[in-house]
Formats: sequence, structure tokens, C-alpha cells
Amino acid sequence: MDDGLAHLISDFQKNVMAAVQLMYRSGIPLPSSCDHWIKMDIPVRGTLDGGGEYYKHGAGCAVSFEQGCIDFDFGEHGEIGGFNLWWLSQFASNELATYGFVSETELAESLKNALSMGELVCVRYDLCYLANKPRMFAIDIDSRLPGDELPSRNQDPVFTLYAHTFQAADLMLENYMSLSKKWDKNNYLSQREKVNHRIYLSTWLGFLRATCEGFGDLKMRLLLGENRPATFKELIPMSDKLGRMMKKHADPLRELRNDVFHRREDASAVRQFFELGMDRLTWAHELHGALAAFFSRYRVLCEVHYLMNGRKGESDLRHQRLRRKKRAL
Repeated sequence: MDDGLAHLISDFQKNVMAAVQLMYRSGIPLPSSCDHWIKMDIPVRGTLDGGGEYYKHGAGCAVSFEQGCIDFDFGEHGEIGGFNLWWLSQFASNELATYGFVSETELAESLKNALSMGELVCVRYDLCYLANKPRMFAIDIDSRLPGDELPSRNQDPVFTLYAHTFQAADLMLENYMSLSKKWDKNNYLSQREKVNHRIYLSTWLGFLRATCEGFGDLKMRLLLGENRPATFKELIPMSDKLGRMMKKHADPLRELRNDVFHRREDASAVRQFFELGMDRLTWAHELHGALAAFFSRYRVLCEVHYLMNGRKGESDLRHQRLRRKKRAL
């Protein structure tokens, strides 16, 4: 690829990245796809932190900020950094010669050659990307300033464990308890409800064990003490308590999880977990409650940190306030 074109593309993508980071810090949600962006209910025009401005148009956005002006589209799956002749020439503007091009026609020829050589790929909506290079997605943007120890919300493994594993356990427990209450009240469940009741119970316990394993894999005590802001150290006693609770019936719960999520060869793991006198179901409820309290407190600390450090786009509380304000209008 022509060195001037490579340099221009690199500068363009760096400015797009900076613009998207500023948008996120300013409280603008980032999309998971271009369609998501098109349908996103935010003002078409607005002011960004630090005095910048944005203009939402179609699948893209034009941003004017400290680094200059940049216009771009979000890709089909929310990719950023896609480009075409128009955006590159607009970005270079009067500085086109600094990239070694005497005219837009010469830039167009260089772009055409790079495409024909397979150094670039062109996809939906005339967006070009560097071939054989990983693409950056909007939802993976890290808007932290230097020195900020709390990972981006979408890159935080504690949030990932909560969202993808514990919430599944929580949903299954909620469904299980709902049918249990109905059974206690009416002394009756239909055959389908009995099947569902059993499925909800076993799936809850399976995801509860998966949450425990994730908690251990993260080395939570070490993570809180060394890889999070100082305020998160208050969670260490909760983490230690959870560790002790998890160990109490760890093996029977692990065997039950294996029985739930793998092909069952016999029912011994189920019988072992529910054997009389062990009261492991009570323990599972208590463990679930302790995990819920831990994740709740972790999320509160994150919310405070996001708002105090200008990370508005990551704050659930801010988005909820804005939604309530819109409904009131």
C-alpha cells in the first residue's frame, strides 16, 4: 500500500477513535450495529464534554472537537474506523499534500489500487477496512483517562460474570420460586409446570455453580485489592465470606452442575446433592443471596466511579434519569 494512503488511513482512524471515546464519555450510548445507531433515541445534534459538538446522521456521526472535524459511519456490527474516498478526502482537506497526494483524483487511484491488491476490503455501505487487521467495535471502546484503574464496563470481567452467568442463575431461581409459591398455595401444579419446576431448579443450581467457578477463576480478593480503585477494597470482606461459603458444598454442587449441563449417565449426583440431613438447598439460597449482595455493591461502586470520573456513557443511573425525563416530557 502507498505509504501516504496508509498514513492517512491511520490518522483518520485515530481521530474516529478519539471522537467515539469523547461521545461515550459525554453520555452517548454506543451501538452494537449500524441499525441500532439509526434507531437510537438521542438528539440529532448536541454538545459534547469540553465544548465539542456532534451531528447524528443515518448510520454515522459528524463530530467537531479539539482534534478537528471527523465524519464516519458505524459498520454493520458496530465497527468503527471504516472509511471511503469522501471521508478520507474531507478529513485531509487542505492537508492532502502532506500525505503525498496532489489531488483527490490521485488519492482515489491509490485507494483503487489498494483494493485491487487485496490490501483493503470494501463491505456494506461502501465502507472500506484494512484487510487482515482486527476491527474495533464501538461497544469495546475504552473511554478511561490515564490512571483510571476501573476497566471499561464492557471489558470488566466482574460485570461479564454477573451479566452472563449470575443473571441466568437469578432468572432461573425467580422462575423456580414462582412455581414453588404456586404449589404451596394451591397444592397443585400441572404436569408441564412440574417439569418446568424441576428444570428451573436444576438450571439455577447449575448456573450458581458456574458463577462460583468464575468467581474463583477471577481470584476476586486479589483483583479487588490490586486491580481496582481503592474504594473497592471494602468488598474484600464480602469476597472472603463468599469464598468460605462456596467451599462448604462445592463438590456436590459441581457434580450436580456436571449432571445438568452434560449428558446424564446416572442420577447419583442429584441424589447426593439433595440427600437428607445436609440441607444443601438452604445453603444454595444463602449463597445466591450473598452473591447478589456482592454484585449489587460492586455495581454501586462502579456507578459512583463512572460519574465521578466523567464516564457518563457507562452509567446506568444517568441513562435511567434521561429516560424518566423524556417520559415526563
